[in-house]
Amino acid sequence: MMNMSLTVILRTLLYASLAFMVYDFVKIQQQFELMKRGYLDGFSVYISKLPGQLFIVITIILLLMNVIQLVVVKKNKQAKIKDYILPEYDVSDERSIEVTGKAVRISFVFILFYSFFILGSYMFIPNYFLDYIWYPMFSTASIPIVGLIIYLISFRVIYSR
Repeated sequence: MMNMSLTVILRTLLYASLAFMVYDFVKIQQQFELMKRGYLDGFSVYISKLPGQLFIVITIILLLMNVIQLVVVKKNKQAKIKDYILPEYDVSDERSIEVTGKAVRISFVFILFYSFFILGSYMFIPNYFLDYIWYPMFSTASIPIVGLIIYLISFRVIYSR
């Protein structure tokens, strides 16, 4: 259970750091576009290294967790290697298979509804994309983040029953 929480937190941080990395790039593109249209005469640029470094560190940690989990599953003689799905998936617990399936279905349904409303909200701000460039960037990044959080919550609620 702790392994699952750690994995979900790491994946959430991975999506957030990727969104911040892309935001820096898109912000510079926005400034060039505003300068091309005559709204700006010039601008200064500051790009933080932290989101990129965080992205690389989290990716390495997730890869290491996957390799370690694969080795642990391979050593377990009762578990089949094809049962390995994710680092948070516990192949030694029979109940975890059913709980994982239910939690994935719940989070998938939530992602479908959430993404429908998030993407639908874009039609209210098309003229403001140059001014509010952060909105589509971070709202799109929030879709998998919210899905992972719903997955974690639903797994814990179903598993505790």
